[in-house]
Amino acid sequence: MGLQKYRADVEGEQQKNGGVPAYAKWMGGPSLALVRNCKIEGAELSPRTVYVRGEADTFFSIPAACQHKGKIVRGYLTVDDNQEYVFRAYKDQVQS
Repeated sequence: MGLQKYRADVEGEQQKNGGVPAYAKWMGGPSLALVRNCKIEGAELSPRTVYVRGEADTFFSIPAACQHKGKIVRGYLTVDDNQEYVFRAYKDQVQS
């Protein structure tokens, strides 16, 4: 089974940082499913697709993951000062 947990029905507008969010259409409204070309913070990784992996655990973060060299890098999606999505990898997750 892959990293994608939620379907990506609708693609949002491209952000200034290059990320493109995609949403699942639910009865309660759209829910973030993934961000393509997402900026990565906390690790020296190039932008990549980051998948939402669970329900938001705080108002400011959503559990998420991406792949690097065949391994899963865990962290969370949040927004930066420009209100654009960024992925922050947990420090113990990234190895060269």
